[in-house]
Amino acid sequence: MKNTFLILFALLFFFSCQKDNPETYKYKEGFLPESPVNLEDFNTKYDDYNSTAPTKGRLIPFCFSSNRNSFGENFDIIYKPMNINFDKFTGVLEVMNNYLDWDVFFNRFEEVKKGLKKINTQENELGPNAITGYDFNDFIYTVLYASDIKGNYDIYFTSNKTNKDFSEVKPVEFLNSNFDDLYPTLNEDQSKIFFCSNRDNNNFNIFSTTINTPTASLEEILSDSSNHLIIKETTISSAYDDKCPFIFKNILIFTSNRPGGFGGYDLYYCRFENGNWSNPVNFGAKINTENDEYRPILFDEEVSFTQTMMVFSSNRTGGKGGFDLYFVGIDNKLIE
Repeated sequence: MKNTFLILFALLFFFSCQKDNPETYKYKEGFLPESPVNLEDFNTKYDDYNSTAPTKGRLIPFCFSSNRNSFGENFDIIYKPMNINFDKFTGVLEVMNNYLDWDVFFNRFEEVKKGLKKINTQENELGPNAITGYDFNDFIYTVLYASDIKGNYDIYFTSNKTNKDFSEVKPVEFLNSNFDDLYPTLNEDQSKIFFCSNRDNNNFNIFSTTINTPTASLEEILSDSSNHLIIKETTISSAYDDKCPFIFKNILIFTSNRPGGFGGYDLYYCRFENGNWSNPVNFGAKINTENDEYRPILFDEEVSFTQTMMVFSSNRTGGKGGFDLYFVGIDNKLIE
């Protein structure tokens, strides 16, 4: 009996070691879908779009705009935990609305909800961009967004750098105008802010301004009330509506209803090369449809070595209703 027990224990130990041994994986690396997949755990019959994924890794404090809380009326920014898991034994990729057993991260990521309580009003809050940092092992969140609480859309922010319950929201005065200003995003070295506005001929274009202040915190930079030179990005912008810019590494992605697309708003990208942005390129028929594709973001999901995850929204057929959130893998050759 003792020998039988020892043999069984040895077999269990062997198979346990084999399971944890990367050499036994059927799939040596993960992969993302080449065609968009509906983020079913996050969508409703209402409009769900304008997302932000502020950390690198498969645990995401995912935030996005939705009008579900008002049953289709005004938009709030809501928080939903996202867990991305690729099983190297089965090849199954799951994008789930939970963090499973990662309780310590869940509690730290949940902090962003305090900022959303300061942000949301009875009007519309759109285009969140949550930027994370670390201070003595604490997560520092700076959340930028746009609201029409004063009529036209202005860009605002809140941060938990100096107040753990988040600061009162402040306008980013040097970005705002008497027109609609939305979707702020920073370039890789945080020397510029890009955003879209209809201040020029009433159609939306993409603009930028320099903010490079090495000794100042992001909260201090965004609180600056002095005038900044706002530049229209003429290579990216067109005579049509160009909206929702988002920068990841050296690529800028956005949406546009310019001619030459597949219908409605399509997603485009351009690279930053030799100090300039390249001409925009349509992402093609695998991603764009005859309907609207809107507010794209990119982030490192720690699944694939050769792809990066893109999340966007679309009102294409086959969703739960209105705008739904989708994800797809983008070849890293586009962004390296």
